[in-house]
Amino acid sequence: MKDEKRDSDKQAPQPLKQSDTIVINLSRTVVGILVVVIAASFLFGYIYFNMMRSSQPIAQASATTTTQTSGNTQTTASAQFELPSYETPLGSPNATVVMVEFGDYQCPYCESYFSQIEPQVNQNYVSTGKVKFFFLDYAFLGSDSNTLAEGSWCANDQGKYWDYHDYVYSHQGQENSGWASPDKVKAMASNIPGIDAQSFSSCLDSGKYGNRVTQNTATGQSMGVTGTPGFLIGNDKIGYVLIDGAYPYATFQQALDSALQKA
Repeated sequence: MKDEKRDSDKQAPQPLKQSDTIVINLSRTVVGILVVVIAASFLFGYIYFNMMRSSQPIAQASATTTTQTSGNTQTTASAQFELPSYETPLGSPNATVVMVEFGDYQCPYCESYFSQIEPQVNQNYVSTGKVKFFFLDYAFLGSDSNTLAEGSWCANDQGKYWDYHDYVYSHQGQENSGWASPDKVKAMASNIPGIDAQSFSSCLDSGKYGNRVTQNTATGQSMGVTGTPGFLIGNDKIGYVLIDGAYPYATFQQALDSALQKA
């Protein structure tokens, strides 16, 4: 009897009321909504950041000797830059706007510009006589970079600078894999129509353009180029805009159109 009484004193668990169930379900719903909102915010932020990164505003060139930074684009003074006399432009020599690429023949981003962006720039600006395009060595990725750059000037001796430029980028190998050793560069040059392979080999072996490549690279560094590709757009009158990095075509279009309006 004593045990039965103790059992009777225990209270059975009470079932949840309908209002309690609603509160719990609402709480779970609110938490779920908050999780979705937070996740969506992070996703939107990531997309917005990348959109802004791919369309940095073009900074205006100034007539001072200072360098101003705006995202990955910079401005610099025209007084600091002078094209070497030995450079041969692509396009009309009478074009009012100058575009200079500082590039490394081993750089995969330079190859991306060459294959994806440069054809549009050439079609809309260079071949129409509006812009003259120059390529300056910025050899910094290794010894193969220097060999390739020196080879371009050996090809230039035979009037084949741009043929060499296009061929190398069209057959680019993996960075510092040995694809551009002196012997392999000679082999590539021998495949370019019109190049005298023996003369090219003698030129490359002489190393006579080593200092030129070093000077061109130093010029890019003095202009604020920190990697490849880097681009200068403008002229001595209006100054030059520096686009330091691989950007979509719209960025170059904006800079070129702005320069043409001021030139």
